Amino acid sequence: MQVWKKNFLTAYVLFLLVICGGLLLLDGYISKNELEQWVEHAENSERSLFYLAAGLKEEELSRMSMNLNAAAENYLQSGAFTRVRVNTYGAADYLPEELNGAQAVEIREYKGEEFLIFREEKEVDGDKVEVAYAESLKELLRLQERRLWTFCAVGLMFSAGIGGLLYCTMRRINRPVNQIAHELRTPLTGIRGYAEYLMTGKLTEEDRFFAAKQIVDSARNLESITEKLLIMGNVREGALQIRRIDVRRLFHELKEKYPDIGTDCRLDYLKGDETLVNCLLQNLTANALSAGSKVRVTADEKCICVWNDGEILDEKLLRAVNKGQELSGMAGIRAGKHGYGIQVCREIALAHGWKLRYTSSQEEGTRAVCWFVQP
Repeated sequence: MQVWKKNFLTAYVLFLLVICGGLLLLDGYISKNELEQWVEHAENSERSLFYLAAGLKEEELSRMSMNLNAAAENYLQSGAFTRVRVNTYGAADYLPEELNGAQAVEIREYKGEEFLIFREEKEVDGDKVEVAYAESLKELLRLQERRLWTFCAVGLMFSAGIGGLLYCTMRRINRPVNQIAHELRTPLTGIRGYAEYLMTGKLTEEDRFFAAKQIVDSARNLESITEKLLIMGNVREGALQIRRIDVRRLFHELKEKYPDIGTDCRLDYLKGDETLVNCLLQNLTANALSAGSKVRVTADEKCICVWNDGEILDEKLLRAVNKGQELSGMAGIRAGKHGYGIQVCREIALAHGWKLRYTSSQEEGTRAVCWFVQP
């Protein structure tokens, strides 16, 4: 596994722990408050029933027991069991035997449900009053369970979104590193190989000149890659100097460097970073020359277009280039040594708010079009 992928997994697991852990703590805090409110409500109900029973005298129980029983039935309909005793007289008794106990406050299970039970026993004006109140926690637990699953779903969705964004970001950061490594390998290998060739001795003057020329060419290639890397860094840091650019002068310089290309400039001036725009033109032209024998560069008020008559790009490679995907395998081979230059051009276009798109067909050839105005 690549190092950046390991780093991604480590960072993602940390994000997952922080997000899910935070949601679980929030759920625990809310559940605790809900339970405290539920307990307070149940305790108030038990106290109300106790005060009602404590206000009765023994001689009134036969007459008032109907009111106590009616109150107990109302509690029963709402899911609460009650038992009221005054001395030895049972005014109301709807409490199942399974919920009997000795503790003042406890939670017991009955028929698969959890019940919160309050018991109070006091002597009031010589009368022994005993009240037991048991309220089901089913609705509370169902609400808490539903919220817990909701928090888990939200946490996973949020983590997936953060993970996707983190993966794309780390991949985008790592991709130029891989491309640069491949780009640097070729000139460095050439420099080392021809340097070792010169060290063998017994070479003709022509061989020495050829080896030295190859070393110089490889060094220039290495210098070009380094310059692209520095330009890419400036682009990503947003260090752009937007000015009025003389496009015709840039085309004239391009024609001097590549005399065999055709040019047609119908645009006088353009706002942008001159160094970056010149780099864009140079890279697009160099890529086109490496792909075909005929190249034509044109510019108008809408776009800059670089055309070549080279081999037609297949749909898979064309889609990868237009989406800015990493060129690997055969796609990378077909993109040639200017694969990193393609990425540089894309970054420059995006930094200016332009759109770079490649088209390729048997009838029209291959074109790289940098649109100033969205088509």
